Amino acid sequence: MIVQAIETDAFDYVNLHWYYIFQRNWPAIEAATHHDMGVFIISPSNKGGMLYHAPQKLINLCAPLSPMVFNNLFCLNHPQVHTLSVGAAKPTDFDEHLKTFDLLDRADEILPPIIERLEQAAIDALGADWYHTWTVGLPHWSETPDDVNLETILWLRNLAIAYDMTEYGKMRYNLLGQGGHWFPGKRLQDGNVGKFATALQASPHRDRIPTLLKETHDLLGGEAVKRLSQSAN
Repeated sequence: MIVQAIETDAFDYVNLHWYYIFQRNWPAIEAATHHDMGVFIISPSNKGGMLYHAPQKLINLCAPLSPMVFNNLFCLNHPQVHTLSVGAAKPTDFDEHLKTFDLLDRADEILPPIIERLEQAAIDALGADWYHTWTVGLPHWSETPDDVNLETILWLRNLAIAYDMTEYGKMRYNLLGQGGHWFPGKRLQDGNVGKFATALQASPHRDRIPTLLKETHDLLGGEAVKRLSQSAN
């Protein structure tokens, strides 16, 4: 839908969620580049992983950069990206972000070893087969019982297991069902994970996924939360 909107040539710029842990919107960035549009990245520090409260494992993997600076540099090292909307609450919140500018000319030197560590940590924690194929055959959320967003739930599990991003996972998991079109689909509504068997027939992991869904719900489940814009009202 985003790409279709871009292709109308009715807009000058686009706001997108795109950062290291979530790169699904890259086709939209490519389309925006083709149509000479500005690309603004929304919430790279909050929705990009609650990087201002990053877990120690992620901090270690991103060293010598902070996770926040790593993510900024990852985004800005793609010339198709023009602006990061960092959502600072007070002037001092910019201090860590400003460290990114001195590193822009060295991004091609600094980023690869960090990305390699992050990828290897995920493979070590999740297994190579799962890491490379977990999205294969997953149904769209609108094609699952109760509109459960299986891909998002499993993605949040991956982050929690690979990088100890459990608090981020809880925040996002419990937003499912409350996020509207910005964060569509729902979390698990009950313990009947067997009802997804038909929807998972195309997945090479169809036998494992029901158990993983239940484990993820137990790990991340809690009180439903509202979007940031809703909670401020």
